[in-house]
Amino acid sequence: METLKMIQSRKAIREFNGQISDEQLQTILKAGNAGAVGMSQFENYRIIAIQKEDVLAQLNGIHGAPTVIIVAANAATTMEGVSAGIIVHNMELAAEDLGLGANYNMASLGSIPADVLPAGFKPLVVLTLGQTTETFTPRNLPDDRIKKEIIK
Repeated sequence: METLKMIQSRKAIREFNGQISDEQLQTILKAGNAGAVGMSQFENYRIIAIQKEDVLAQLNGIHGAPTVIIVAANAATTMEGVSAGIIVHNMELAAEDLGLGANYNMASLGSIPADVLPAGFKPLVVLTLGQTTETFTPRNLPDDRIKKEIIK
């Protein structure tokens, strides 16, 4: 899919009808791994994929997603937050390019069991994933949806 077409087709999916394949998961994780991080401090981030049902059952607001991916960092400054957003956005776009449902999720951050996170790491953003019957078609977004200024 063309990049701009895919970006315009992106939408939040909150209904899932099946687990993603191991191959799809690896593709999504590879996209996250390609994310830019501040100061190239990649060692400060972790991507944690959860498919274990008893762990998923502890998470709030995941809408029955069979896969949840956490992006965590060992600090929670603005730089880490922005970097985590870039990482998760790469994964979300990769998922939708594969025809999978995906949704950014902040509701579950407080319910993540401490034992799924590496010591010293804090969850910054969550992505819910699964199979979907939704189709992704470009939306006509108003040009002034976000106000812009150009300074020359």
